[in-house]
Amino acid sequence: MTRKCAALFAFAVSILMMGTTAQAQVSVNVNIGQPPPVVLYSPPTMVLMPEPQMYVAVGVPYDIYFVGGRYYYLHGGHWFWGPGYGGPWNYVVVEKLPPGLRKYKVKQLHAFRDREYTVYKVKGPAQGRYFVAEDENGQGRGNGNGNGNGKGKGKGKGKGQY
Repeated sequence: MTRKCAALFAFAVSILMMGTTAQAQVSVNVNIGQPPPVVLYSPPTMVLMPEPQMYVAVGVPYDIYFVGGRYYYLHGGHWFWGPGYGGPWNYVVVEKLPPGLRKYKVKQLHAFRDREYTVYKVKGPAQGRYFVAEDENGQGRGNGNGNGNGKGKGKGKGKGQY
């Protein structure tokens, strides 16, 4: 009888186990980490690229863009945003980038940058729209013609396009 009870008990337990819905949860966390710091001796000049409608740092070894009041930094195939050209940097997924940065491939952005930097160097700053970047404390300056971003304590007298 005990064998029958044990078999019946095992059968009942197995039925209960099958009837219970198994729930599993999978979580994936990818930590990109911080990019290396942007180290510059002076704030970079940001030149307007009319086609994608954003500013880009020129004359520096970094891919830094200014769009909608934020700086964006491309490093190692990953995008970061920050309040100033030197960070602090926060990782941003491509889908959350401003449309101009999402729309163009990096190669195209570099071609736009190189074209506008050449114009800036040949025609001089008075012919193009530019500003000197701000650090995270809001220190920077416009070009004196009202085309700067208007947040600095320099000579810019008006707000720029962005």
